[in-house]
Amino acid sequence: MSPFMEKTLLLFGVLCCIQVSTALMCYDCNSEFDPRCGDPFEPYSIGQVNCSKQEPLEHLKDKYKPTLCRKTVQKIYGKTRIVRGCGYIPDERTDGECVKRSGTHDVAAIYCSCTKDLCNGATTPFAQWMMLPVVLAAGVALMLNSRHTIRFQSS
Repeated sequence: MSPFMEKTLLLFGVLCCIQVSTALMCYDCNSEFDPRCGDPFEPYSIGQVNCSKQEPLEHLKDKYKPTLCRKTVQKIYGKTRIVRGCGYIPDERTDGECVKRSGTHDVAAIYCSCTKDLCNGATTPFAQWMMLPVVLAAGVALMLNSRHTIRFQSS
């Protein structure tokens, strides 16, 4: 393999790992009005929004901007509703575990938040692992095809 090809593959592998993002994209739906928004989630024709261009909520307008995606599972009197959209207030659990809150009577909610594009779709963060096989294959190809030998010349 030529040095040019090796450098090109290496550059491609590095570029695959970099996530350039100027705006956060999130799924935006409510299972009350669209059953595809529930679990299991069917994202193929669900609306996506650019959170950076969303009009801030009136009570958060001067304090917070949407910086994360959120999935909320609400259970009210035995009926479950799932709401996906932009989120405003991060906490220490963002991109980690979900938060469960219970209210009076038969009211409960689970809030999950994350900071990657369209991360509020899946229940598990598998999207970030999708590029792993591509990067690993490029690395293996580079290692197998590089036949660098060191030659010493005697004077």
